[in-house]
Amino acid sequence: MTTHIIYNNFLTPDGNKMSIGGIQTYINNLIIVLQHLGHEIVIHQIANFDFHKTFNSYQIYGYKIPKNRKTNRNLILSAQKNINQVKDLVIFGSETCAVKHLKCRTIGIQHGIFWDKPEHMGCSEFRYNYIFFKKMVKAWLTIKRISNVSEIICVDYNFVNWYRSLVAYQQVKTTVIPNFCKVPTSMPPKPNDSINIIFARRFFPYRGTRILTEALTKILHEYPNVKLIIAGEGPDENYLRKNFHNTATEFIKYKSEDSLLIHKDCHIALIPTLGSEGTSLSLLEAMASGCTTICTNVGGMTNIILDHYNGIMITPDAESLYYAVKEVIDNEKLRMYLSQNAYITAKKGFNLSRWQKAWEKVILNTCQSI
Repeated sequence: MTTHIIYNNFLTPDGNKMSIGGIQTYINNLIIVLQHLGHEIVIHQIANFDFHKTFNSYQIYGYKIPKNRKTNRNLILSAQKNINQVKDLVIFGSETCAVKHLKCRTIGIQHGIFWDKPEHMGCSEFRYNYIFFKKMVKAWLTIKRISNVSEIICVDYNFVNWYRSLVAYQQVKTTVIPNFCKVPTSMPPKPNDSINIIFARRFFPYRGTRILTEALTKILHEYPNVKLIIAGEGPDENYLRKNFHNTATEFIKYKSEDSLLIHKDCHIALIPTLGSEGTSLSLLEAMASGCTTICTNVGGMTNIILDHYNGIMITPDAESLYYAVKEVIDNEKLRMYLSQNAYITAKKGFNLSRWQKAWEKVILNTCQSI
């Protein structure tokens, strides 16, 4: 059987290498599941020019879509000629790509609510109403796109509950398969000479770079035995470097496959997201590495952390982050308790094998109905 995966930027637009991102990582692992079930894989994406190539044992089609055209619609229309709409299965790598132009069985992947990023405080009434209207439009468009697929796979229950609250009845089948992480066979030991705190995210304000800065500059001033590792890259890098330049802070870059390695010697991991978060891979990888995790009560992270059992959950502001970090620094017994439960949670509830089996069940049930 052939499965077609449609996603705008799986490879870079020139078709030369893999794009970097969480959805690309997700699709790569899904391909392994599909190939294990004997499926042939074809990927369709947008490109700078039309191409067809073999990449890592599967086929990829790139289509040049004029900028003044409806991107997703024209991507599907371009891909249609290579899809057997009687026998093949189509998976939208993100539901944002889903349009109603295919008659075959289709699955969409919903990676979490993405329109909940907060606006700055003190905005005008006009601006407030504009943002409110804009978020409602995004929500409406999401519901409309979901109606274009046969089944939607959600990475968290937060989205499912939101969907149920807005529609009169569920138009499509929804299945929750939380994100996964690779878990070491045992919890890594931590160094004793210092307390290492890590922030491993893309450097965007909505990922919490600003509240991190406000809270952690105070922590580093108060605790000389604390070291901060800021791992990643993004538009807020200069802002972070400027504010942490004379503190016990190390900046590093890393590949996604090295995430467990960079967390291995860290005691505390911070995920202070302001919005747009599913079952966070960064959070799961920190838990799998035996870190005490501090996260905000945003999106799918609320499906993972039980406050003061396997992590600390806070409201997304600098004061809450400061006091949570201070609490786990001062209380070693609590820190150990949280890190051990975090590791067990990742190992038992969010391991790769469980994710693969859940997807295998979905694919087998879907193929039986084709």
